[in-house]
Amino acid sequence: MIALPGIAIFLIVLFKLPVIWGLFLFSVLALLAGFESAEMCTPKGLNSISRILIAFFCGVSSYFIAVEHVLQIPALILPGAAVAITVLYSSGPDNSRRRMAGTAGLASLYAMGFGIMGRLFISLGPWVVLVVLAICWVGDSAAYFVGVSMGKHKLMPRVSPKKSWEGFFGGLVGSVIGSLGVGYFTDITVIPLLVLGFTGGIAGVYGDLFESALKRDAGIKDSSNILLGHGGILDRFDSAVVVAPVALVILHLFGIIT
Repeated sequence: MIALPGIAIFLIVLFKLPVIWGLFLFSVLALLAGFESAEMCTPKGLNSISRILIAFFCGVSSYFIAVEHVLQIPALILPGAAVAITVLYSSGPDNSRRRMAGTAGLASLYAMGFGIMGRLFISLGPWVVLVVLAICWVGDSAAYFVGVSMGKHKLMPRVSPKKSWEGFFGGLVGSVIGSLGVGYFTDITVIPLLVLGFTGGIAGVYGDLFESALKRDAGIKDSSNILLGHGGILDRFDSAVVVAPVALVILHLFGIIT
């Protein structure tokens, strides 16, 4: 039941409220993702205050990246620095390498991904953000239906046993369709949208598999239950935070964004 109200709030913030509210939204998503990252990678090693600290720096880093602040690169290091300090404080040096590397990398990835979504939002408007999400979500739906009906050859069974090569190619087609369909409401021409849909579709699968591997290693089904039956922020945006940087690169190469 939370899906429709959540989507409605997301669209209202992007289309109806001042830009600062959109930036705040992406920062909050980065903050929540940072908290889930700490929970996933160090389930017994960090206390709540440490996780909140990591999450806070993810939100700050995301905002600086979105507004292209002069401190955006140093800010990207903040989640990792917070991870290193809190892990060492909580657990000491023994067995800390894996926990620090996993949590720092994941937290920084999501801070960067949501920050770049915010940058796309500022530069090109809300429809471009929806193009990124359509590439992920239409592609994911197409991959599911094609995989269920036609899937025979496993894509990466040790990471995600249900994914198939047939579903992968079906999802790729879905990503291109999603890019073209939502991209119709932007000023982006067909060729960049085709390239974006294709490359974004591949990147989205990588993001999905990446998070699936982390969850399998952690022995959990969802990154959290914050979305009440729909998993956590990492579950819903695992592909989008990887597609967003790809979109920024593609749009830059075509001269659409500088």
